[in-house]
Amino acid sequence: MQSPDPGPSDPGTSGPGSSGPATPPPTAPQTAPPASPRRTDPPRRTSSLSRRRIGLVLGAALFAGMLWIGPPAGMERTAWQVAALTGLMALWWVTEALPIAATALLPVALLPVMGAASLHEAAAPYANPLIFLFLGGFLIAEAIQRWNLHQRIALVILGLAGQRPDRLVGGFMLAAAGLSMWVSNTATAALMLPIGLSVLRMVESDRDAPSDHSGTNSGHHTGAALMLGIAFGANIGGMATLIGSPPNALLAAFMADRWGLEVGFLDWMAVALPVALVLLVAAWWVLCRAAFRVPRQGVAGIGALIASRRAALGPMRQAEAGVAVVFVAVALAWVFRPALDAALPGIALSDPAIAMIGALVLFLLPAGGGSGRALLTWEDTARLPWGVLVLVGGGLSLGEAIGTSGLAADLSGAMAGLAAWPGWLLVVAVAAGAMTLSHVTSNTATAATLIPLASALAVTLDMAPLMLTLPVALAASCAFMLPVATPPNAIVFASGHLSVPEMARAGWRLSAVALVLIAAAVVGMGAWGLLPAGG
Repeated sequence: MQSPDPGPSDPGTSGPGSSGPATPPPTAPQTAPPASPRRTDPPRRTSSLSRRRIGLVLGAALFAGMLWIGPPAGMERTAWQVAALTGLMALWWVTEALPIAATALLPVALLPVMGAASLHEAAAPYANPLIFLFLGGFLIAEAIQRWNLHQRIALVILGLAGQRPDRLVGGFMLAAAGLSMWVSNTATAALMLPIGLSVLRMVESDRDAPSDHSGTNSGHHTGAALMLGIAFGANIGGMATLIGSPPNALLAAFMADRWGLEVGFLDWMAVALPVALVLLVAAWWVLCRAAFRVPRQGVAGIGALIASRRAALGPMRQAEAGVAVVFVAVALAWVFRPALDAALPGIALSDPAIAMIGALVLFLLPAGGGSGRALLTWEDTARLPWGVLVLVGGGLSLGEAIGTSGLAADLSGAMAGLAAWPGWLLVVAVAAGAMTLSHVTSNTATAATLIPLASALAVTLDMAPLMLTLPVALAASCAFMLPVATPPNAIVFASGHLSVPEMARAGWRLSAVALVLIAAAVVGMGAWGLLPAGG
């Protein structure tokens, strides 16, 4: 799941853990990192406190100044107030002047006070049905982590990768991406890291490891590629499903509220899964062939290491099996919902309802083992990323205010000069903007800020709104170049197996590929009439 933790300081990261009286199932032993990691310095965030203070003051000054000056001629006062709020939230999100989720509460606090919206209008988006889709997904993901099902899945995938370092990088990427479609990207990276370090210890101790022409032992290249493979796989996987990353659900909710267009789970996967798969293959090529020289010779003992970790988990317990059954049932119901609707005409299923039903079942099914507890308890929900739900709700509330206040129409008029630009260039521009902004703030805040603006621009240019909003949502998940851009980037950087220049060297290549791929996919779907305009 790309981002229940969309940025380095996003609220409420969900991770593996447990609570309650039952003893958690055994986990594989944590292997210490290699004896002499290359670099252990954490990513530098210079003058973080000063940046927050400056952002706090600048945001407040901008907001107060705009309200004091008043709207320009021809602009409604309400639209100007919403513009001031948009500027305030954008500045505070980028500088993290307040916790990101706290900034997302500004619409419900300020819109009614300014008279720009009623309390009901400002608060309703925080209970959007897509919020409950995410809540159900978070609960299911928590159960998967609580009973270590995600670790078993990862080890099964890694067991198929073989002993060649380049194939192992691909195996780690596939496992990370597959898990991140359903589980938070932070939890995915935290799970995969110790397994990856164990594998690297064997690779680096291989006395026969060849050196490239620069004299660098290929073990270091493998280490950098493997660490980045974990991070990039976790980031890319969240693009593929509607619950994989908050920008995905935020776009779906915005399209439903603003344009009356339902984007279901299967609809999203039909568009985003092919993009994610191609990008995952491109990421493997960048890491193993372009940015680094990962050897193709097998390393003895890696298969035995993976097998030993699987053996340490023991046989699948009743709790794991129960969670697996619920997870598979929910995923199949999402994918085949149109067929279920046709087969059950008296029942109105929806993706959020399916997610919540699956989550509630987890509170009912026993974990077994004589513990007397269920697969999920309310104490377990303390680890849920509740702040992300607030963040998505705040983005939707701001987007709704931009539309209903008339600000969207004013922005459309201001951007009319862009009509001379070719459509493909506009798609590239908005995707590049989202990709750049997501390197300095959370991808959810990026999407919340840019999706309403991209929608207004699309209306101005007589384009389907998805032509410009879809690339924003997808590109917001493509922050590959800096350690502070996403939690997985920071986690693998702290392992000491790569430097900032090495991450940037691989990241800019993959960012360029992602930009071209997203633009080509969106422009192609638009040309073939596959992007509905909405009502």
